[in-house]
Amino acid sequence: MSTESPPAPSAKKHPLESFERFMRTVRSACATPGGRAALRNGLAEELSSPWQLYMHLLPAGGIPAYAPTREAERPYLLVACLYAVHDAPNPRTAKSNPPPAAKPAQVWQNLGWSYARAAHTGAMRRQNAADALSHLAELGGDDLVRELPGAISLLRSQQIPVKWPVLLRDLTRWPKWADDVRVDWARAFHTPTSRTAEENTK
Repeated sequence: MSTESPPAPSAKKHPLESFERFMRTVRSACATPGGRAALRNGLAEELSSPWQLYMHLLPAGGIPAYAPTREAERPYLLVACLYAVHDAPNPRTAKSNPPPAAKPAQVWQNLGWSYARAAHTGAMRRQNAADALSHLAELGGDDLVRELPGAISLLRSQQIPVKWPVLLRDLTRWPKWADDVRVDWARAFHTPTSRTAEENTK
């Protein structure tokens, strides 16, 4: 494990740059049947055998060095597994039917934004979406990690997008800045409907 410090904020071109880079690592790991299967199984096993995840993530690019402990690396593993389950294309068919390139995420496209879209599209009643978001926001770190897979599964089953780099950023911020993340979610959820509608076309 490296003890390298996070890059200074001024050195980053975009606040999601490092998280976008990790998601490229995850997509690379999922580009083989074995890698995709290992990451999908990792979620089913609740990350109980993380060495199998590392066996595919490390050759593909690894976890950023400024996540120096196993606990700090857990959000990376969780998001990698969630992506593999819900969005990773089947590598056996991807060459003949390649998926569209992933568009860069914006920092406000967080879980609040996802639940707002669920409400706007009718996938969820607005009050139910607000309640689901509030429930997640009130959880401690360990409980959030346990309950997040079910919440993401419900959103993706309704074709509601989840911006993986933003989710990963929020999870890495949660231990120290959970209140800031909660406020970001609330702001995104209550964004004017016009912007939500505009995003539905993208």
